Amino acid sequence: MIGKTFQQEILERLSDLGQLYIVGGAVRDAQLGIPSKDVDAVTSLPLEEIEKRLLDWGYVPHTIGAHLQTVSLFKGTERLDIAPFSGEVEKDALRRDFTLNAIYQDVNTGKIIDPLGGLQDLYEKRLKACGRAEERFSEDPIRILRLVRLAVRYGFVIDQETWQVAVDHISWLHKVSTERVTQELARILVLEDVDKALGLLDDLGYWQDYIPELARLKGLVQNRYHTKDAWEHTRHVVRNSPDRLLLRLAALFHDIGKWETASRECYICGIMRLTHRGYQVEEYKLLNSKKNFDQWRNMHVEIHGGRLDNRPDTIVVKRIRLAQFTQEKPLKMVPEGKRHFLQHEKASARLVKEILPRFQWSMVLPGGNKGERELEYLVGHHMLGNLTFTNDLKGGLAHSRVVNKTRRFAWEVGWNGKAYNSQRVEDLLDLWRADFLGGKQVAEETIERFVWIQGEIRRECVFLDERDKRLSWVYFSEFAHKKDLEGERYGWFKEQVRRQVMLNPNCRLEDPGFLEREYNFFLKNSCESSLTK
Repeated sequence: MIGKTFQQEILERLSDLGQLYIVGGAVRDAQLGIPSKDVDAVTSLPLEEIEKRLLDWGYVPHTIGAHLQTVSLFKGTERLDIAPFSGEVEKDALRRDFTLNAIYQDVNTGKIIDPLGGLQDLYEKRLKACGRAEERFSEDPIRILRLVRLAVRYGFVIDQETWQVAVDHISWLHKVSTERVTQELARILVLEDVDKALGLLDDLGYWQDYIPELARLKGLVQNRYHTKDAWEHTRHVVRNSPDRLLLRLAALFHDIGKWETASRECYICGIMRLTHRGYQVEEYKLLNSKKNFDQWRNMHVEIHGGRLDNRPDTIVVKRIRLAQFTQEKPLKMVPEGKRHFLQHEKASARLVKEILPRFQWSMVLPGGNKGERELEYLVGHHMLGNLTFTNDLKGGLAHSRVVNKTRRFAWEVGWNGKAYNSQRVEDLLDLWRADFLGGKQVAEETIERFVWIQGEIRRECVFLDERDKRLSWVYFSEFAHKKDLEGERYGWFKEQVRRQVMLNPNCRLEDPGFLEREYNFFLKNSCESSLTK
């Protein structure tokens, strides 16, 4: 019989009391030779009697469901759901989602009952709604997403009529709780053939309706290093990522900010002025959080940057210098100029923060709300590897110099202010790799250097993790208290010293000379900081 020992024992005892059938995914998977941890059953017994019998037999039943209640039992990762029904198999079958999930097995006799031709659909790998597709999706619109998941997981072909109804009624998913939608999307995103799933969701119009920030990446031309548009690149990166939900989500959202940061290379020339819109040259607004525009205020400047595609009155600044000449027009586009997405990672992280409330990812991500913050971090820092090692990836590697950079990289990514988090480093490396190889033109020797650098970062990560665990702060605490360092100042000094000790193996917490030098440096920085406030 279908199911594990504990499921079989309960089903056999209940079958002595009335009609009992196993139905749904467990029967479907059994026909495919796939074991199932979850078993669904229906019985003519009233719900109250099922509960009473299970309690009498020493089990702990749970009543679940608001509309159609079921009695559920759990043992480890195994689950048994028992629902009451009228006793009419044909009538029960018509309320189920797809025909291949409406195949029944009599618990007493083992006989297969197939009222809607589900076996034929299963053998022909056809996914078809039970009865009228519109009624099935209206009863529970989450079935639209389940259609995608089952089609991709099992390699089923979706019945054309069923598919068209799903496309026509994708808006019905607005009626479904965010918790259920999130759970179904989470299952889809960790599928082995996730790229096919992304394509089906796109064909359904899901992205356009629910995450339009992703849909607008379609057709967005990238720079000369990419062979795909931004959407195809995103799909490639998701496909390259390990099948963990956090990384798949980070890959899905990593370039979501490219649409609003897409620009073409240009030069502008004129007087930089501060207006109610911020800093401008002529009618063009200037953007770049890293540039200090104030020092160029009221000066005649030449700016090299990118003009935003979707905000043509805005220039993202790369470089500023005093103007050497006056252009005929303030704006000069560079013919065949570079394609820029300057600071798109920051825009992506901001958009992720805006998208998160539409779902309940904290429910399915490790760490709950911390998992969402980790997602924002990975998206916002996915360019860190490329930006840190740009020149090293081009060649001319000096081993000692690169090792120092890899150690700093591993420390800055892994240290979260309380403990060293080596998993964050590993996650960022996995995302970087998926992005680096995501449909780009990369020379073989560059890939070799990339692999070497990632290997060095992983080695440094192990070193830092072990070193952090071995540190003893007893002598440091005594030293700091002698210097009357308390509260925030104690914490700031400790973090300064920690960084030095972690990055330089020759620095020791027990060395009074080292601590004295760090303390003097701390005092100097504190004084300079107070003077600039």
